[in-house]
Amino acid sequence: MFQSIRVLHVDDEADLADLTKTFIEREGDRFDVETASNADSAIERLSESDFDCVVSDYRLPKTDGIAFLQRVRERYPYLPFILFTGRGSEEVASEAISAGVTDYLQKQGGTSQYAVLANRVANSVEQYRSKHALEDSQKRLSLFVEQSPLGVIEWDDTFEVARINDAAEAILGYAEDELIGESWSAIVPESDEAIVADVVSELLMGDGGYHSINENVRNDGETIVCEWHNRVVTDEGGSVVAIFSQFQDITDRREQQRELERHRTILQAATNTVLTVDETNTILSANSSVEETFGYAPEGIVGEPLTVLMSEEVAERHVAAFERYLETGEKRLEWEYVELRGQHRDGSAIPLSVTFGEVTYEGDRYFVGILRDMTEQREREHERERTNALLSTLFETLPVGVLAEDRSRNVLAVNRRMFELFEL
Repeated sequence: MFQSIRVLHVDDEADLADLTKTFIEREGDRFDVETASNADSAIERLSESDFDCVVSDYRLPKTDGIAFLQRVRERYPYLPFILFTGRGSEEVASEAISAGVTDYLQKQGGTSQYAVLANRVANSVEQYRSKHALEDSQKRLSLFVEQSPLGVIEWDDTFEVARINDAAEAILGYAEDELIGESWSAIVPESDEAIVADVVSELLMGDGGYHSINENVRNDGETIVCEWHNRVVTDEGGSVVAIFSQFQDITDRREQQRELERHRTILQAATNTVLTVDETNTILSANSSVEETFGYAPEGIVGEPLTVLMSEEVAERHVAAFERYLETGEKRLEWEYVELRGQHRDGSAIPLSVTFGEVTYEGDRYFVGILRDMTEQREREHERERTNALLSTLFETLPVGVLAEDRSRNVLAVNRRMFELFEL
């Protein structure tokens, strides 16, 4: 469907202007012709409304079409302007071309000339619109390249640098003129050349290569890791016109990911249960030891309230203390070490030693708990107490005197029978 074309026709002969309007509009519904009788009123109309083309006679009151064209060009440098005149000469045509006329058409007899005029108007407007659409597209592309927070490189069809933006200069440490005309190999270390060569080949063949991660070398020799997103621009025949790459330095992110993976590996290998909760007391993460201690699989406990690991009585005290802490910052327990009773999934009680920690990340508060099952330690303590009690009883009731010394012959203990034998 064609876009409408608004035409301003300037002619001081009213009958001829009306006739021109009628015949042009008959050439198609897309034409909308308005008329003006002189240059001043035409300039005023142009300032009040948008027109796609001006058609003007050469002879105008107090001026001529060339002078009028010059006034239009001062304000509207690229607006299509067709000189439609009954006075035809090489001199007029030459002046019109020098003044920047879009087209020149001499009036003739008969109505067929209006079909020609309508066709000239349509062609001029379409070329004008196409040119400005291309210019707007190029302007948007330039703004995108220049203002993008990511590094942007434009490559030519041989994959040499054609343009880079400020962000790319900052990432790679090169000024644009230092890289123009250079191959991709100028910013790729030898260790990654084979990988990048495959990406380049895939891009040029249109077989992929649109996303990649590889090492790059800065101008100062530092090796960094960059993430690349590539796009190929082709013409109507499918030939590669340009290739654009957006990229960012993810060296720190990669290191953070490695560090995070190391931490996760360590946490998963820890024999103690490690939990992370948010301010709503919801469990965000748990290591594998939670299953041995509490009977819950790590993935099954995430999203549950922390109180699921407590008896009802302990849970009530915990919630009250936690809410009080969030409101006032007051701690009723020593977070470095506290002994509490937890609850196994089967309902049995678990003696625990707990260490709490708090961290704020991007404005949110998180709490980390390291929980150790004290069951075996408690059993060993009870066993030691029973053993000590038994030894103490035997020591006091033996029928012989017993004296215990350390390696330095210091007396540690003497039983009652020893006192009796020596009447001490």
